[in-house]
Amino acid sequence: MRPVDRTTYAWCFDHGTTHQFRAGDEPWCTAAWVAFTVASEAEVIEAKEAAYGDARFFDQLPGDKKLEVIDIRETWRDRDED
Repeated sequence: MRPVDRTTYAWCFDHGTTHQFRAGDEPWCTAAWVAFTVASEAEVIEAKEAAYGDARFFDQLPGDKKLEVIDIRETWRDRDED
């Protein structure tokens, strides 16, 4: 995976917690995480709850949200192939 341009906060549905990928570093997690445009860990938790409710892990998501998370991950992987 290619390095991120800016510090990126994400929620990982495999690990059930937040991740922070620092600017210039490659994201170290290859699981099912979703990045949010936020400035802190507290904000990523709020954004995750607004978008995905109380689901902490992938298997707690409804079907349409699972597909959304998979699609988002594919987008991150595809950007590395460009």
